[in-house]
This record gives sequence, C-alpha cells and structure tokens, in this order.
Amino acid sequence: MGTSEGDFTGKAELYSKYRPTYPKEIVKLLNEKYGLTRDMIVADVGCGTGALSVIFLNNGNKVICVEPNQDMLTAARNLLSKYEKVIFVEGSAESTRLNDNSVDVIIAGQSFHWFDEEKAGREFRRILKSNNFVVLIWNDRDMRDPFTYRYEEFVREFSKGYRGTGSTAIPSERIHRFLNNSYDYYEMDNFQKLNLEGLIGRYLSVTYSLKKDDPEYERAISSLHNLYEENQKNGEIRIKYTTKVFVGRIK
Repeated sequence: MGTSEGDFTGKAELYSKYRPTYPKEIVKLLNEKYGLTRDMIVADVGCGTGALSVIFLNNGNKVICVEPNQDMLTAARNLLSKYEKVIFVEGSAESTRLNDNSVDVIIAGQSFHWFDEEKAGREFRRILKSNNFVVLIWNDRDMRDPFTYRYEEFVREFSKGYRGTGSTAIPSERIHRFLNNSYDYYEMDNFQKLNLEGLIGRYLSVTYSLKKDDPEYERAISSLHNLYEENQKNGEIRIKYTTKVFVGRIK
C-alpha cells in the first residue's frame, strides 16, 4: 500500500465508533445506473472497520472485506459478524489474495489515497470479472458549513503531516489516471452528530492526530473542548460531509 498498514494500528476502535458512515443511496445509484444486483460479488478493498461494506451487505451482496491491518480487520469482524455473506481477507490493494476474475465490483471507501495505483490497477484487473466497475468513495468535510470549517482549522493547527481530508489529500490526476480519464462523478450530502467524547474520538481516529506524549496534545484537547462548547446545541455538534463517488472501469 502507499503507506504502512501500521498507520492505523491502535486506532481501530476509535475509527469504528467515530468515523462517519456512508449513505445507502450509493447502492441505489449503482443499482439504477450501473446494474448492480444483489447477486454480484463485491470486494471492499481497504475495508477498514467495515463501514462501507454494511450498505452492500444490507443489499444482499456477498462482500469480501480486504484489509492489511489486523486491528482494523478485527474491528470489521466485530461489526459484521451478524452477516452470513461476508468474507474477511488479510490483503492489500496491491495483493488482495483473491482469485482471478472472482469479483463483480470493487469498492474503496476512504482508502484509494493509500494505494500504489500502478500495482493496485494490475491487481484490480486481475480479480475483476470482465467489463465490471470500480467505485472510489470518500467522505470529504464540507467547508461550506461554519462548524466543519472551524474543525478543519483545528485539525490543521494540531496535526502531524496533515495534507487534506479524503480525496483532497491527493492530486485529482491520480483518480483520473486510475479510471482511464473516463468515469462518472456524484456527490451526496452526509453528516455525523457527535457529543464531546465523539468529537475527541473523531480527531484521535485519524493517522495525523497528535499522540498523548506530544507536548501540544493537552492544548489540542483543551482547544477541542472549547470548540465544542462554543458550538454545541443540546449536547451535540454536526460535522458535515460531501460524499464523493467516482464510478469507472479500469482496462
């Protein structure tokens, strides 16, 4: 992968509890415009804790969850254990360990920016059945929302190596190139409601958050407390997102 799978080690519980979910309208879109049926096999590559897999499992699809990080894969097992049509594989975008021509659709939620695109492209072509599609999905923070914008300012002040959120963390040319400069693009509104514990957990779930031994950690948490108190209504705040969906085929 484009970075070590150890980047998320120790963060799986926070990630599972405090990251935004994905709109179920994604499945409806793929059904209506691209012929997704519940009989199709879906590979969720870089599945993380399984948040994206859920909406496809609820649609009745068999989902193969591919993830290189053991902590994240364990969290996915915990989240998805009630589903019968789920398989877990310790693998990466570049080496999924799946059979040739074995999946109908590949999805990647909040993960493509970690891939080595050349190696992943070869691997995706190998495991996909002919002429089927790849769906790249991100929840990007919506900077038009005043609180979300202030949270973004906080993240930029108190983070190590932060280069942007979701799809904005990489040049758009990478997406264009991977999907052969021929894809469809959609946006959906999304949000999450969080109390103070949730807001702190949301920040700590990312790879670039400060660690507890960082000299700025306490000031960061104090600043997050203040941000929450200044903006909370009835004990919660909302972070707003634009869910970005790229649908294309790789040849």
